[in-house]
Amino acid sequence: MGRWLHSFAARGILLAVLFVALPVLLYEVFRVADDQRQQLLLTSIQTTGLTVGRAIAPRLARAETAPNFRLGEELTPFQQEGIALRLLFKPAQPAEAGFLLVAGAPAVAPAEAEQVRARLAESGALDRLGESCAGDLPLALRQERPDGRAEIATAIVPVKSPRGCWALVVAAEIAGGLGRPYWQSREVQIAAALYLAFAVIVALLVFDLRGAIRNFAGTARTIASGRTRARFADANPLPELDPVADAFDRMVERLRTTATHLRDAAEETAHAFKTPLGTIRQAVEPIRRRLDPNDARGVIALAAVEEALDRLDGMVEQARRLDDSAAALLDPSEEPADVATIMEAAAERITPDAAARNIAIGVVADPGVVIQRGHNLLASALDQVLDNALTFSPKGGTIRIVLTVHGNLASLVVEDEGPGVSPDRLPQLFERGSSFRPAEVGAGFGLGLWVVRRNLTALNGSAVAENRTDGGFRVILSLPLD
Repeated sequence: MGRWLHSFAARGILLAVLFVALPVLLYEVFRVADDQRQQLLLTSIQTTGLTVGRAIAPRLARAETAPNFRLGEELTPFQQEGIALRLLFKPAQPAEAGFLLVAGAPAVAPAEAEQVRARLAESGALDRLGESCAGDLPLALRQERPDGRAEIATAIVPVKSPRGCWALVVAAEIAGGLGRPYWQSREVQIAAALYLAFAVIVALLVFDLRGAIRNFAGTARTIASGRTRARFADANPLPELDPVADAFDRMVERLRTTATHLRDAAEETAHAFKTPLGTIRQAVEPIRRRLDPNDARGVIALAAVEEALDRLDGMVEQARRLDDSAAALLDPSEEPADVATIMEAAAERITPDAAARNIAIGVVADPGVVIQRGHNLLASALDQVLDNALTFSPKGGTIRIVLTVHGNLASLVVEDEGPGVSPDRLPQLFERGSSFRPAEVGAGFGLGLWVVRRNLTALNGSAVAENRTDGGFRVILSLPLD
Protein backbone atom coordinates (compact mmCIF):
# COMPACT_ATOMS: atom_id res chain seq x y z
CA MET A 1 0.00 0.00 0.00
CA GLY A 2 2.82 2.41 0.86
CA ARG A 3 4.46 1.76 -2.50
CA TRP A 4 1.17 2.32 -4.33
CA LEU A 5 0.63 5.63 -2.51
CA HIS A 6 3.94 6.85 -3.92
CA SER A 7 3.04 5.82 -7.47
CA PHE A 8 2.06 8.08 -10.36
CA ALA A 9 -1.35 6.40 -10.42
CA ALA A 10 -2.15 7.36 -6.81
CA ARG A 11 -0.97 10.92 -7.28
CA GLY A 12 -2.81 11.15 -10.58
CA ILE A 13 -6.04 10.09 -8.86
CA LEU A 14 -5.44 12.68 -6.12
CA LEU A 15 -4.81 15.35 -8.75
CA ALA A 16 -8.01 14.38 -10.56
CA VAL A 17 -10.01 14.58 -7.32
CA LEU A 18 -8.58 18.03 -6.63
CA PHE A 19 -9.38 19.15 -10.16
CA VAL A 20 -12.99 18.08 -9.70
CA ALA A 21 -13.45 19.27 -6.11
CA LEU A 22 -11.68 22.64 -6.33
CA PRO A 23 -13.95 24.32 -8.93
CA VAL A 24 -17.06 23.02 -7.19
CA LEU A 25 -15.88 24.37 -3.84
CA LEU A 26 -14.75 27.71 -5.25
CA TYR A 27 -17.91 28.11 -7.30
CA GLU A 28 -20.08 27.59 -4.24
CA VAL A 29 -18.01 30.02 -2.15
CA PHE A 30 -18.07 32.71 -4.84
CA ARG A 31 -21.75 32.10 -5.57
CA VAL A 32 -22.64 32.72 -1.94
CA ALA A 33 -20.49 35.87 -1.97
CA ASP A 34 -22.17 37.01 -5.19
CA ASP A 35 -25.61 36.39 -3.69
CA GLN A 36 -24.65 38.55 -0.74
CA ARG A 37 -23.30 41.24 -3.08
CA GLN A 38 -26.51 41.17 -5.10
CA GLN A 39 -28.59 41.41 -1.95
CA LEU A 40 -26.59 44.42 -0.78
CA LEU A 41 -26.99 46.07 -4.19
CA LEU A 42 -30.73 45.41 -4.23
CA THR A 43 -31.06 46.75 -0.72
CA SER A 44 -29.15 49.87 -1.70
CA ILE A 45 -31.32 50.40 -4.79
CA GLN A 46 -34.51 49.83 -2.87
CA THR A 47 -33.39 52.21 -0.15
CA THR A 48 -32.63 54.82 -2.79
CA GLY A 49 -36.05 54.30 -4.34
CA LEU A 50 -37.85 54.53 -1.00
CA THR A 51 -36.00 57.71 -0.14
CA VAL A 52 -36.80 59.36 -3.47
CA GLY A 53 -40.36 58.10 -3.43
CA ARG A 54 -41.04 59.43 0.06
CA ALA A 55 -39.47 62.76 -0.91
CA ILE A 56 -41.64 63.36 -3.98
CA ALA A 57 -44.80 61.64 -2.70
CA PRO A 58 -46.39 64.94 -1.54
CA ARG A 59 -45.70 66.51 -4.95
CA LEU A 60 -47.25 63.54 -6.73
CA ALA A 61 -50.36 63.71 -4.56
CA ARG A 62 -50.86 67.38 -5.60
CA ALA A 63 -50.20 66.83 -9.30
CA GLU A 64 -53.31 67.77 -11.28
CA THR A 65 -52.39 66.32 -14.63
CA ALA A 66 -50.16 63.69 -16.12
CA PRO A 67 -47.83 64.03 -17.81
CA ASN A 68 -46.34 66.89 -15.90
CA PHE A 69 -43.01 67.93 -17.32
CA ARG A 70 -41.84 69.69 -14.18
CA LEU A 71 -41.80 66.35 -12.35
CA GLY A 72 -38.64 65.47 -14.26
CA GLU A 73 -36.91 68.48 -12.80
CA GLU A 74 -37.85 67.35 -9.29
CA LEU A 75 -36.32 63.87 -9.95
CA THR A 76 -33.02 65.26 -11.18
CA PRO A 77 -31.54 66.15 -7.73
CA PHE A 78 -32.02 62.53 -6.63
CA GLN A 79 -30.42 60.94 -9.68
CA GLN A 80 -27.01 59.27 -9.02
CA GLU A 81 -24.37 57.83 -11.31
CA GLY A 82 -25.41 54.43 -12.54
CA ILE A 83 -29.02 54.82 -11.39
CA ALA A 84 -31.96 55.90 -13.59
CA LEU A 85 -35.28 57.09 -12.14
CA ARG A 86 -38.49 56.44 -14.08
CA LEU A 87 -41.84 57.95 -12.99
CA LEU A 88 -44.95 56.25 -14.36
CA PHE A 89 -48.64 57.11 -14.02
CA LYS A 90 -51.74 54.91 -14.42
CA PRO A 91 -55.01 56.88 -14.74
CA ALA A 92 -57.92 55.75 -12.62
CA GLN A 93 -60.27 56.10 -15.60
CA PRO A 94 -60.65 54.21 -17.76
CA ALA A 95 -60.00 51.14 -15.64
CA GLU A 96 -58.21 49.31 -18.42
CA ALA A 97 -55.70 52.12 -18.92
CA GLY A 98 -52.04 51.20 -18.62
CA PHE A 99 -49.02 52.94 -17.16
CA LEU A 100 -47.59 55.96 -18.95
CA LEU A 101 -43.99 57.09 -18.68
CA VAL A 102 -44.26 60.60 -17.22
CA ALA A 103 -40.71 61.66 -16.40
CA GLY A 104 -37.19 60.34 -15.93
CA ALA A 105 -33.80 61.29 -14.60
CA PRO A 106 -31.74 61.37 -16.61
CA ALA A 107 -34.32 62.70 -19.02
CA VAL A 108 -35.84 60.30 -21.52
CA ALA A 109 -36.22 61.60 -25.07
CA PRO A 110 -39.80 61.45 -26.41
CA ALA A 111 -38.67 59.03 -29.10
CA GLU A 112 -37.31 56.64 -26.47
CA ALA A 113 -40.21 56.88 -24.01
CA GLU A 114 -42.28 54.19 -25.65
CA GLN A 115 -39.25 51.86 -25.86
CA VAL A 116 -38.56 52.29 -22.14
CA ARG A 117 -42.19 51.61 -21.28
CA ALA A 118 -42.23 48.59 -23.59
CA ARG A 119 -39.15 47.12 -21.90
CA LEU A 120 -40.78 47.55 -18.50
CA ALA A 121 -43.88 45.83 -19.83
CA GLU A 122 -41.82 42.93 -21.25
CA SER A 123 -40.06 42.46 -17.93
CA GLY A 124 -43.40 42.16 -16.10
CA ALA A 125 -42.83 45.26 -14.03
CA LEU A 126 -45.96 47.05 -15.26
CA ASP A 127 -48.23 44.12 -14.43
CA ARG A 128 -46.82 43.89 -10.94
CA LEU A 129 -47.02 47.65 -10.47
CA GLY A 130 -50.70 47.48 -11.33
CA GLU A 131 -51.18 44.92 -8.58
CA SER A 132 -49.17 46.88 -6.05
CA CYS A 133 -50.74 50.32 -6.15
CA ALA A 134 -52.23 49.62 -2.74
CA GLY A 135 -48.78 49.50 -1.11
CA ASP A 136 -45.01 49.21 -1.51
CA LEU A 137 -43.76 46.31 -3.59
CA PRO A 138 -40.01 46.12 -4.38
CA LEU A 139 -39.09 44.31 -7.55
CA ALA A 140 -35.78 42.90 -8.86
CA LEU A 141 -36.25 42.38 -12.57
CA ARG A 142 -33.48 42.26 -15.16
CA GLN A 143 -33.80 44.34 -18.34
CA GLU A 144 -31.59 44.74 -21.40
CA ARG A 145 -30.91 48.24 -22.71
CA PRO A 146 -30.82 48.88 -26.49
CA ASP A 147 -27.05 49.42 -26.31
CA GLY A 148 -26.60 45.92 -24.88
CA ARG A 149 -25.82 47.00 -21.31
CA ALA A 150 -27.96 45.35 -18.68
CA GLU A 151 -30.05 47.11 -16.05
CA ILE A 152 -31.68 45.81 -12.90
CA ALA A 153 -35.07 47.41 -12.32
CA THR A 154 -36.49 47.95 -8.86
CA ALA A 155 -39.97 49.44 -8.66
CA ILE A 156 -41.01 50.94 -5.31
CA VAL A 157 -43.33 53.45 -3.64
CA PRO A 158 -46.58 53.25 -5.58
CA VAL A 159 -48.53 56.46 -4.62
CA LYS A 160 -52.30 56.57 -5.08
CA SER A 161 -54.14 59.75 -5.88
CA PRO A 162 -57.74 60.49 -6.88
CA ARG A 163 -56.71 60.63 -10.53
CA GLY A 164 -54.67 57.42 -10.60
CA CYS A 165 -51.56 55.59 -9.35
CA TRP A 166 -48.02 56.91 -9.50
CA ALA A 167 -45.04 54.50 -9.43
CA LEU A 168 -41.37 55.26 -9.18
CA VAL A 169 -39.06 52.72 -10.89
CA VAL A 170 -35.39 52.72 -10.00
CA ALA A 171 -33.22 51.20 -12.76
CA ALA A 172 -29.63 50.57 -11.66
CA GLU A 173 -27.06 49.77 -14.34
CA ILE A 174 -24.93 46.77 -13.44
CA ALA A 175 -21.70 45.33 -14.85
CA GLY A 176 -21.99 41.91 -13.30
CA GLY A 177 -24.47 39.09 -13.25
CA LEU A 178 -27.13 40.56 -11.01
CA GLY A 179 -30.47 39.07 -11.77
CA ARG A 180 -29.09 36.14 -13.81
CA PRO A 181 -27.59 32.74 -12.77
CA TYR A 182 -24.11 33.12 -11.35
CA TRP A 183 -22.60 30.70 -13.87
CA GLN A 184 -23.68 33.06 -16.67
CA SER A 185 -21.58 35.90 -15.29
CA ARG A 186 -18.65 36.93 -17.44
CA GLU A 187 -16.00 36.49 -14.76
CA VAL A 188 -17.16 32.94 -14.02
CA GLN A 189 -17.09 32.01 -17.69
CA ILE A 190 -13.60 33.48 -18.10
CA ALA A 191 -12.39 31.67 -14.97
CA ALA A 192 -13.96 28.41 -16.21
CA ALA A 193 -12.26 28.80 -19.60
CA LEU A 194 -8.87 29.45 -17.96
CA TYR A 195 -9.38 26.52 -15.57
CA LEU A 196 -10.34 24.24 -18.45
CA ALA A 197 -7.26 25.33 -20.39
CA PHE A 198 -5.12 24.68 -17.31
CA ALA A 199 -6.71 21.24 -16.84
CA VAL A 200 -6.10 20.38 -20.50
CA ILE A 201 -2.44 21.43 -20.23
CA VAL A 202 -1.97 19.35 -17.07
CA ALA A 203 -3.73 16.38 -18.69
CA LEU A 204 -1.51 16.67 -21.78
CA LEU A 205 1.54 16.86 -19.54
CA VAL A 206 0.44 13.75 -17.63
CA PHE A 207 -0.34 11.83 -20.82
CA ASP A 208 2.95 12.90 -22.42
CA LEU A 209 4.88 11.77 -19.35
CA ARG A 210 2.92 8.52 -19.22
CA GLY A 211 3.52 7.98 -22.93
CA ALA A 212 7.23 8.62 -22.51
CA ILE A 213 7.44 6.13 -19.65
CA ARG A 214 5.49 3.55 -21.67
CA ASN A 215 7.84 4.13 -24.60
CA PHE A 216 10.80 3.63 -22.30
CA ALA A 217 9.24 0.43 -20.93
CA GLY A 218 8.54 -0.86 -24.44
CA THR A 219 12.08 -0.05 -25.54
CA ALA A 220 13.47 -1.81 -22.47
CA ARG A 221 11.38 -4.91 -23.26
CA THR A 222 12.52 -4.82 -26.86
CA ILE A 223 16.17 -4.54 -25.83
CA ALA A 224 15.76 -7.32 -23.26
CA SER A 225 14.13 -9.54 -25.87
CA GLY A 226 17.06 -9.00 -28.23
CA ARG A 227 14.75 -8.47 -31.19
CA THR A 228 16.31 -5.20 -32.25
CA ARG A 229 19.01 -2.68 -31.42
CA ALA A 230 16.49 -0.12 -30.19
CA ARG A 231 17.59 3.12 -28.56
CA PHE A 232 15.85 4.99 -25.76
CA ALA A 233 16.69 8.33 -27.40
CA ASP A 234 14.63 7.34 -30.48
CA ALA A 235 11.62 6.40 -28.32
CA ASN A 236 11.66 9.58 -26.22
CA PRO A 237 9.16 12.31 -27.28
CA LEU A 238 10.02 14.75 -24.46
CA PRO A 239 13.17 16.90 -24.69
CA GLU A 240 13.29 17.10 -20.88
CA LEU A 241 13.90 13.33 -20.73
CA ASP A 242 16.79 13.39 -23.20
CA PRO A 243 19.42 13.10 -20.41
CA VAL A 244 17.59 10.04 -19.02
CA ALA A 245 17.33 8.44 -22.47
CA ASP A 246 21.01 9.11 -23.15
CA ALA A 247 21.97 7.62 -19.78
CA PHE A 248 19.92 4.48 -20.51
CA ASP A 249 21.46 4.15 -23.98
CA ARG A 250 24.95 4.44 -22.51
CA MET A 251 24.09 1.84 -19.90
CA VAL A 252 22.81 -0.59 -22.56
CA GLU A 253 25.89 0.01 -24.67
CA ARG A 254 28.12 -0.70 -21.68
CA LEU A 255 26.21 -3.93 -21.03
CA ARG A 256 26.67 -5.00 -24.64
CA THR A 257 30.34 -4.08 -24.49
CA THR A 258 30.66 -6.04 -21.25
CA ALA A 259 29.05 -9.05 -22.92
CA THR A 260 31.57 -8.84 -25.76
CA HIS A 261 34.44 -8.57 -23.28
CA LEU A 262 33.11 -11.58 -21.36
CA ARG A 263 33.03 -13.69 -24.51
CA ASP A 264 36.50 -12.59 -25.52
CA ALA A 265 37.84 -13.13 -22.01
CA ALA A 266 36.27 -16.60 -21.87
CA GLU A 267 37.94 -17.63 -25.11
CA GLU A 268 41.27 -16.10 -24.14
CA THR A 269 41.21 -17.69 -20.68
CA ALA A 270 40.26 -21.09 -22.05
CA HIS A 271 43.05 -20.87 -24.63
CA ALA A 272 45.54 -19.68 -22.02
CA PHE A 273 44.76 -22.67 -19.77
CA LYS A 274 44.40 -25.25 -22.50
CA THR A 275 47.91 -24.67 -23.81
CA PRO A 276 49.79 -25.47 -20.56
CA LEU A 277 47.36 -28.29 -19.80
CA GLY A 278 48.08 -29.81 -23.20
CA THR A 279 51.82 -29.42 -22.56
CA ILE A 280 51.48 -31.20 -19.21
CA ARG A 281 49.53 -34.06 -20.81
CA GLN A 282 52.19 -34.49 -23.45
CA ALA A 283 54.90 -34.46 -20.80
CA VAL A 284 53.05 -37.14 -18.80
CA GLU A 285 52.95 -39.59 -21.74
CA PRO A 286 56.66 -40.50 -21.67
CA ILE A 287 56.43 -40.92 -17.91
CA ARG A 288 53.49 -43.31 -18.31
CA ARG A 289 55.36 -45.42 -20.89
CA ARG A 290 58.45 -45.69 -18.73
CA LEU A 291 56.66 -46.20 -15.42
CA ASP A 292 57.16 -49.65 -13.89
CA PRO A 293 53.71 -51.20 -13.32
CA ASN A 294 55.03 -52.59 -10.07
CA ASP A 295 55.82 -49.10 -8.79
CA ALA A 296 52.61 -48.59 -6.78
CA ARG A 297 53.48 -45.11 -5.63
CA GLY A 298 54.37 -44.01 -9.14
CA VAL A 299 51.14 -45.46 -10.56
CA ILE A 300 49.06 -43.66 -7.91
CA ALA A 301 50.90 -40.38 -8.45
CA LEU A 302 50.45 -40.57 -12.21
CA ALA A 303 46.73 -41.34 -11.80
CA ALA A 304 46.36 -38.33 -9.47
CA VAL A 305 48.06 -36.09 -12.03
CA GLU A 306 45.81 -37.30 -14.83
CA GLU A 307 42.72 -36.91 -12.63
CA ALA A 308 43.77 -33.37 -11.73
CA LEU A 309 44.33 -32.60 -15.42
CA ASP A 310 40.85 -33.90 -16.28
CA ARG A 311 39.36 -31.80 -13.51
CA LEU A 312 41.26 -28.73 -14.68
CA ASP A 313 40.03 -29.33 -18.21
CA GLY A 314 36.47 -29.54 -16.89
CA MET A 315 36.90 -26.38 -14.82
CA VAL A 316 38.27 -24.43 -17.79
CA GLU A 317 35.44 -25.58 -20.03
CA GLN A 318 32.83 -24.86 -17.36
CA ALA A 319 34.27 -21.40 -16.75
CA ARG A 320 34.14 -20.67 -20.49
CA ARG A 321 30.52 -21.75 -20.68
CA LEU A 322 29.59 -19.68 -17.61
CA ASP A 323 31.14 -16.60 -19.17
CA ASP A 324 29.42 -17.28 -22.50
CA SER A 325 26.11 -17.75 -20.71
CA ALA A 326 26.55 -14.54 -18.71
CA ALA A 327 27.35 -12.68 -21.92
CA ALA A 328 24.25 -14.13 -23.57
CA LEU A 329 22.10 -12.88 -20.67
CA LEU A 330 23.52 -9.38 -21.07
CA ASP A 331 23.20 -9.36 -24.86
CA PRO A 332 20.88 -12.07 -26.21
CA SER A 333 21.17 -12.88 -29.88
CA GLU A 334 18.71 -10.94 -32.02
CA GLU A 335 18.33 -13.20 -35.04
CA PRO A 336 15.53 -15.78 -35.24
CA ALA A 337 16.84 -19.35 -35.25
CA ASP A 338 15.50 -22.77 -36.14
CA VAL A 339 15.44 -24.95 -33.02
CA ALA A 340 16.16 -28.12 -35.02
CA THR A 341 19.36 -26.51 -36.29
CA ILE A 342 20.40 -25.67 -32.71
CA MET A 343 19.74 -29.29 -31.69
CA GLU A 344 21.79 -30.73 -34.57
CA ALA A 345 24.71 -28.38 -33.83
CA ALA A 346 24.67 -29.38 -30.14
CA ALA A 347 24.53 -33.10 -31.05
CA GLU A 348 27.42 -32.65 -33.44
CA ARG A 349 29.59 -31.10 -30.71
CA ILE A 350 29.30 -34.15 -28.45
CA THR A 351 29.43 -36.74 -31.24
CA PRO A 352 33.23 -37.40 -31.02
CA ASP A 353 33.11 -38.09 -27.26
CA ALA A 354 29.91 -40.13 -27.68
CA ALA A 355 31.45 -42.22 -30.47
CA ALA A 356 34.49 -42.94 -28.31
CA ARG A 357 32.16 -44.57 -25.76
CA ASN A 358 29.87 -46.18 -28.37
CA ILE A 359 26.93 -43.93 -27.35
CA ALA A 360 24.34 -43.21 -30.03
CA ILE A 361 22.83 -39.73 -30.49
CA GLY A 362 19.29 -39.48 -31.88
CA VAL A 363 17.65 -36.20 -32.91
CA VAL A 364 13.90 -35.98 -33.64
CA ALA A 365 12.38 -32.56 -34.26
CA ASP A 366 9.16 -31.09 -35.62
CA PRO A 367 10.11 -28.94 -38.61
CA GLY A 368 9.74 -25.18 -38.76
CA VAL A 369 10.04 -24.45 -35.03
CA VAL A 370 11.67 -21.01 -34.76
CA ILE A 371 12.55 -18.88 -31.75
CA GLN A 372 12.73 -15.15 -32.35
CA ARG A 373 15.57 -14.32 -29.96
CA GLY A 374 18.17 -15.68 -27.59
CA HIS A 375 19.20 -18.79 -29.51
CA ASN A 376 22.63 -18.48 -27.86
CA LEU A 377 20.91 -18.90 -24.47
CA LEU A 378 19.09 -22.02 -25.67
CA ALA A 379 22.26 -23.44 -27.26
CA SER A 380 24.22 -22.93 -24.02
CA ALA A 381 21.48 -24.60 -21.96
CA LEU A 382 21.26 -27.54 -24.37
CA ASP A 383 25.05 -28.01 -24.27
CA GLN A 384 24.94 -28.29 -20.48
CA VAL A 385 22.12 -30.84 -20.56
CA LEU A 386 23.84 -32.96 -23.22
CA ASP A 387 27.14 -32.89 -21.29
CA ASN A 388 25.33 -34.25 -18.24
CA ALA A 389 23.57 -36.90 -20.33
CA LEU A 390 26.87 -37.95 -21.93
CA THR A 391 28.58 -38.13 -18.53
CA PHE A 392 25.96 -40.46 -17.03
CA SER A 393 25.15 -42.58 -20.10
CA PRO A 394 26.57 -46.10 -20.03
CA LYS A 395 28.72 -47.38 -22.88
CA GLY A 396 26.55 -48.58 -25.73
CA GLY A 397 23.64 -46.42 -24.54
CA THR A 398 21.55 -43.86 -26.43
CA ILE A 399 20.86 -40.18 -25.93
CA ARG A 400 17.67 -38.91 -27.55
CA ILE A 401 16.88 -35.26 -28.26
CA VAL A 402 13.19 -34.72 -29.12
CA LEU A 403 11.44 -31.47 -30.08
CA THR A 404 7.65 -31.22 -30.09
CA VAL A 405 5.22 -28.29 -30.27
CA HIS A 406 1.99 -27.98 -28.30
CA GLY A 407 0.11 -24.83 -29.27
CA ASN A 408 2.47 -21.90 -28.70
CA LEU A 409 4.86 -23.87 -26.48
CA ALA A 410 7.90 -25.77 -27.69
CA SER A 411 9.12 -28.71 -25.62
CA LEU A 412 12.72 -29.90 -26.03
CA VAL A 413 13.37 -33.19 -24.23
CA VAL A 414 16.80 -34.80 -23.61
CA GLU A 415 16.71 -38.45 -22.44
CA ASP A 416 19.55 -40.76 -21.44
CA GLU A 417 19.85 -44.31 -20.12
CA GLY A 418 21.90 -43.45 -17.07
CA PRO A 419 21.20 -44.24 -13.41
CA GLY A 420 18.90 -41.27 -12.86
CA VAL A 421 18.71 -39.19 -9.68
CA SER A 422 17.39 -40.04 -6.26
CA PRO A 423 13.78 -38.67 -6.02
CA ASP A 424 14.55 -36.77 -2.82
CA ARG A 425 17.31 -34.84 -4.64
CA LEU A 426 15.26 -33.81 -7.68
CA PRO A 427 13.93 -30.55 -6.09
CA GLN A 428 17.51 -29.30 -5.49
CA LEU A 429 18.86 -30.38 -8.86
CA PHE A 430 18.71 -26.92 -10.49
CA GLU A 431 20.11 -25.02 -7.52
CA ARG A 432 23.53 -23.45 -7.74
CA GLY A 433 26.26 -25.68 -6.30
CA SER A 434 24.08 -28.81 -6.21
CA SER A 435 25.97 -31.83 -7.57
CA PHE A 436 25.04 -35.44 -6.91
CA ARG A 437 27.42 -37.27 -9.25
CA PRO A 438 28.59 -40.68 -8.17
CA ALA A 439 32.33 -41.14 -7.63
CA GLU A 440 32.81 -43.26 -10.75
CA VAL A 441 31.85 -40.39 -13.09
CA GLY A 442 33.95 -37.77 -11.33
CA ALA A 443 33.06 -34.78 -9.18
CA GLY A 444 30.99 -31.96 -10.64
CA PHE A 445 30.74 -28.23 -9.97
CA GLY A 446 26.96 -27.94 -9.47
CA LEU A 447 26.64 -25.18 -12.09
CA GLY A 448 25.47 -26.87 -15.28
CA LEU A 449 21.75 -27.30 -14.53
CA TRP A 450 21.70 -24.00 -12.65
CA VAL A 451 22.82 -22.31 -15.89
CA VAL A 452 20.13 -24.26 -17.77
CA ARG A 453 17.31 -22.95 -15.58
CA ARG A 454 18.73 -19.41 -15.58
CA ASN A 455 18.89 -19.34 -19.38
CA LEU A 456 15.40 -20.76 -19.83
CA THR A 457 14.00 -18.25 -17.33
CA ALA A 458 15.57 -15.44 -19.39
CA LEU A 459 13.63 -16.82 -22.39
CA ASN A 460 10.38 -16.86 -20.35
CA GLY A 461 10.57 -20.63 -20.36
CA SER A 462 11.18 -23.35 -17.77
CA ALA A 463 13.33 -26.40 -17.13
CA VAL A 464 12.31 -29.53 -15.21
CA ALA A 465 13.95 -32.90 -14.65
CA GLU A 466 12.55 -36.32 -13.85
CA ASN A 467 13.47 -40.00 -13.81
CA ARG A 468 12.16 -42.14 -16.63
CA THR A 469 9.86 -44.98 -15.64
CA ASP A 470 11.79 -47.46 -17.80
CA GLY A 471 15.18 -46.30 -16.50
CA GLY A 472 17.29 -43.34 -17.24
CA PHE A 473 16.87 -39.59 -16.84
CA ARG A 474 14.96 -36.87 -18.67
CA VAL A 475 15.32 -33.07 -18.79
CA ILE A 476 12.49 -31.05 -20.35
CA LEU A 477 13.13 -27.51 -21.65
CA SER A 478 9.92 -25.59 -22.38
CA LEU A 479 9.85 -22.18 -24.02
CA PRO A 480 7.19 -20.01 -25.67
CA LEU A 481 7.52 -19.44 -29.39
CA ASP A 482 6.12 -15.86 -29.31
